[in-house]
Amino acid sequence: MMKISNLKSRHSPRVREISNSESGQALVMVLLALTLGVLLVAGFLYYASTSQLATRAARDQTANRYSADAGVEHAIWRLTNEAGFTQTVTASSPVVYNITINGQTVVITVTRVTTP
Repeated sequence: MMKISNLKSRHSPRVREISNSESGQALVMVLLALTLGVLLVAGFLYYASTSQLATRAARDQTANRYSADAGVEHAIWRLTNEAGFTQTVTASSPVVYNITINGQTVVITVTRVTTP
């Protein structure tokens, strides 16, 4: 079995000089690579979470818009097809009612508008 001190003495002085001047450089390189990796992963995770929040907000806004549009269509249908509904709507007394569309409660207000 060979001792470590014998192994070092077998190398040329130039090899010993290079190995002594590079001590600790690998640790510095690994720490820099690890820091860079952590920064990249953290940036990606931040982007993914904000993207998910923006997608959820856009989806909710779209669902609200569709529900409001369906409420308007429902009021138009009632004005057109429901007998006596137009007589209950006056300028001084609007008709307010609620319907549930896609799990959302929509408040509909129908007011008669008169032009001079």
